[in-house]
Amino acid sequence: MSPDAAAKRAAAKTEGDAILAKAGAAALFDNISDQPDQDGAVVLQHKGSGLYCLFNPGRTDSEVVLFNPNGDDVGCRSVTSFDSRMVYATRTSLTLDQEIAAAVMALKVKYPKAKPYKAAVNPMIDKMLTSDKVPPSRTERFLADGNYESVSVAVIDGWAIKYRLSGDAGMAKFLADAGDGVGWLMYVFKADSYHKAVTSGSPATPAGQPAS
Repeated sequence: MSPDAAAKRAAAKTEGDAILAKAGAAALFDNISDQPDQDGAVVLQHKGSGLYCLFNPGRTDSEVVLFNPNGDDVGCRSVTSFDSRMVYATRTSLTLDQEIAAAVMALKVKYPKAKPYKAAVNPMIDKMLTSDKVPPSRTERFLADGNYESVSVAVIDGWAIKYRLSGDAGMAKFLADAGDGVGWLMYVFKADSYHKAVTSGSPATPAGQPAS
């Protein structure tokens, strides 16, 4: 490990600790920013759901949100060069169809004039998302008030993993492919891997790259 890489990981770890302390969430998340396979991103993972929270370092708008202080309903908000995103983990007894319907309804409450947007996602990513290698998930995309808005949902071992992405409508094609295509696949894969590791009794292997 180079001294520069070690310093970046240490700084990311410190930043992650500060984000968790501000939210009062240190007991509910693992700060894995200093793992050997990290490269300077701030990476937190929710202990209950496996929700993977990835933040660009050095931003003041990164945050963890506890909607329920017991950890059964949490979220992570981050901003990249192209979008803002919020990932959530909520204990649920609902089906995937019920969860995506509720998520779309919430989006339409905020954006009553939202129009469905049909995206052309990378075929390889689409194939992965619809394969049996990851849990089933749903993504719905919209254009609203000059914005691209999407919501993605998967239900994994009694947890609804949700992803809200927002960006400029002019970036819709890119955001649909990179944001809720590749990006969403990562979130589903990380949560699923976490639960499989817990079930098998082996530690989950953290890995990730900073957002754009």
